[in-house]
Amino acid sequence: MDQTSPLPHRLPLEHGAPAQRARGVGLALVNTRFRLAQPAEPAPAAWQEGLDALIAWLGIDAEFVPAARPRRLPRLADWAMAPAAGVPVFAPWIGWSPVAFQHGGIAALPAASFVASYGLDHARGAGPGQDGSDVLLMSPHPSACAVEEAGAVPVPRAGVMKAMIRTARDEGRGKLAIILHARQRNAVAAQLLAAGKGLTREGLALDILTIEEALPLLVAPRAPWDAIIAMPDLRGTVFTLLSATSGLRGPWPMLWFASDASGGRALRLVTAEAPGEGASRLPLDAPVLVQALALALHAGGAGRAARRLHEGWARLRDSGVTTPGRGGGDAPYASEVADSAFIGMICRDAAVSKRAQPEWRALENAKMSISRTPIPHLRVVS
Repeated sequence: MDQTSPLPHRLPLEHGAPAQRARGVGLALVNTRFRLAQPAEPAPAAWQEGLDALIAWLGIDAEFVPAARPRRLPRLADWAMAPAAGVPVFAPWIGWSPVAFQHGGIAALPAASFVASYGLDHARGAGPGQDGSDVLLMSPHPSACAVEEAGAVPVPRAGVMKAMIRTARDEGRGKLAIILHARQRNAVAAQLLAAGKGLTREGLALDILTIEEALPLLVAPRAPWDAIIAMPDLRGTVFTLLSATSGLRGPWPMLWFASDASGGRALRLVTAEAPGEGASRLPLDAPVLVQALALALHAGGAGRAARRLHEGWARLRDSGVTTPGRGGGDAPYASEVADSAFIGMICRDAAVSKRAQPEWRALENAKMSISRTPIPHLRVVS
């Protein structure tokens, strides 16, 4: 295809064929024991105490297994990269910088097909940027991008793009942007058009924009999308702007996925994403721990516990309680407590608010389609 020929930056949406829609009926094998892999280096004491308290409050039968050790161990990657028998490694106290994905990724970057970070916060007031946030930011791993022909720029593999789009679709997100360099747009658009009608469904608006086109929308008080796919070299810019406009300037929970050619995905690693360079060890951050654990529970089949954990966090925020790194100066919050105290209040059911809280889209995966129609599943509990 001619790399200079114009293509529309909004793809047409089509209804899936009956055979494709039938794939929504799934079979899930659920183990009653929740399993996580531990990194080689133990969790900091404050994080471990918070994790133990939350698991005890939820009444979860949790098993922590050691991660298999990789053959080559850079100092900072020692904790990470070989889940035991498909069990994800849980290390939200490690904060990876979005700029670590630039120029092919730094040497110690964990192995994956794509990453997903979640910017979630409760509404903090009526002003611009204070009405809450629920955004999903994804990027292909640099190793999942390849140069298709001489002189071209790296483009994500088709299977990885499918997996990221299906992640947004399965979570019921309605507006997805793919932000890339101008020289990547035609190749990505042609790739998605070739994927067929089943990749998108009615209700999912998918925009393909260059970074120059996206910048004016990203600096607005609220970006018009609830899911974004940013190319690896642009992830730092997009993450920084989303953090600034949403008020979420602290770490976000971050998931590392492996994908296959059919667009399926498997969770391999749970960390945080934080400003800076490379990777850093974070002090206890209660929202990151709560949200990362909820995501891991959901991925492990413990959806009810995940939603209960999110509900406890949301009600406490709605009661006017916050932590030092999360909007302490924003009305209507009147009580700022330490992160450990925040976790303790969740475990004591200390929230005053009894109002119904908005659902977190990240926990709707495989529960509802984007049209809000329940997807039937057969669940076998072992």
